[in-house]
Amino acid sequence: MTTHLSLSVPLPAGFQKHRFEHQFSLPISRERAFQWLCDPRTFTRGQIPPWGVEFLGGGFEAGVLNWHHGPFLNFPGILGEVRSPEYRDLRYFYGAYVLSPRLVRPTRLEFWFEADGETGSRVRLRVSAQVRGWFAPLWSAFQWFFWPQFGWNFGILARLGFAPR
Repeated sequence: MTTHLSLSVPLPAGFQKHRFEHQFSLPISRERAFQWLCDPRTFTRGQIPPWGVEFLGGGFEAGVLNWHHGPFLNFPGILGEVRSPEYRDLRYFYGAYVLSPRLVRPTRLEFWFEADGETGSRVRLRVSAQVRGWFAPLWSAFQWFFWPQFGWNFGILARLGFAPR
């Protein structure tokens, strides 16, 4: 099922559109990578309170509500298009923020999954946000720190056999 959503929010005064893209390679098939990144347990097991992730109405299907929350972040959203094993879309609602609603307002998180050779895969991601102009360089730096770590950790877990079979 595909759900097309129009969650376009006007750009607030003093904010600019920000888009960060990154890709990483994994030693598992794109089907397994997709399965792992579209399994709610990947995000709900081992949560360190007070941070958390919730899924309301199902797992990774279009229309399911999703909420990442904790100190200094609030990411309520809805899953949009989910095409196995190639694409996943999460659209954040108005009110989503990092650190403060006055600094960073995430709007969308997208993942593309591609085959890489016989047994590997490449995952490409895009994070879209509205960012206070003066804060944009710091937000970019944080993205450059967080997402490579995410890919690196994902790769280690896959090599250790923790990826789904």
